[in-house]
Amino acid sequence: MTRTPELSPARLHDQVELYRQMWVLRLLDMAVEELRIDGRLNQPVQAAFGQEAVAIGTAAALRPGDVMTTGIIHLQHAQQVACALPLGPAIAALTGPGFGPDGDEDAAFVASVRGLSATSALQQSPLLAVGHAYGKQLLDDGRVTLCAMETRDVKSADFAEAAHIAVSWQLPVVFVVENARQDNYAAECHGIPVLSVDGNDVAAVRDSVAEAVRRAGEGGGPVLVQAMTQRTNGVSSVDPLVFERQRLIGAGISAGHLYELERRARHLVAEAEAHAKAMLAEEQPEPIREPEVWPAAS
Repeated sequence: MTRTPELSPARLHDQVELYRQMWVLRLLDMAVEELRIDGRLNQPVQAAFGQEAVAIGTAAALRPGDVMTTGIIHLQHAQQVACALPLGPAIAALTGPGFGPDGDEDAAFVASVRGLSATSALQQSPLLAVGHAYGKQLLDDGRVTLCAMETRDVKSADFAEAAHIAVSWQLPVVFVVENARQDNYAAECHGIPVLSVDGNDVAAVRDSVAEAVRRAGEGGGPVLVQAMTQRTNGVSSVDPLVFERQRLIGAGISAGHLYELERRARHLVAEAEAHAKAMLAEEQPEPIREPEVWPAAS
């Protein structure tokens, strides 16, 4: 296959890394879903299959000093994946007593990511992002606060109030909406300009969020990015992993190279699961032995 002309070597390298991160997030979500089925979660968590491009693309757009606030679990996990942080504590935080959303251990872990240490209820409120963005505005350091939300959150009274404050004070805040319901906010929402992007295209999400972050950081005021997407429970043409894999192969990346990335992602998440179990049992994790062959992606 010939290489796609518009993808430079640097750009291609970045997209391969985004694909790897999406695989890690998908596998982590699968591990969490198994825990949910087994009744071992200490909080309600909805599977986010099909949302990996939004989460990883958003996390990739953040710059050093930018902050994300969100109550969406897989967005929090995407930050941890993007920062190459250990994933065992993320799994333990969902399963063990004292590791829940308001536990001290979890708060310390969340604070180590590009995010804010807060209770789960506060993380879900866009008013937290607005308050932090006001602090950024006073510092005048060009940094931005990003608030990741679901579609229903945009219809809340909290968001209407947060949007009013953000527009009135022209705060450096970006709202990213996982628009799985396909609601369209047209050109603006509560006075905030809207950028729409294909939520199945991780590179497009990253570029759109990065543009919104740039505009907000340069004094352009708040921006809302709506990522149009849908959840999926299986492999289909709209699965972002399938979409990105096909694009990378079309750009000249071998299927064997992608298989190796997928194999490493599986091993990484398997190690994280073992580490989480050891944390909860207060034991040392045993080394993970890889099988002779990992199944390749479809």
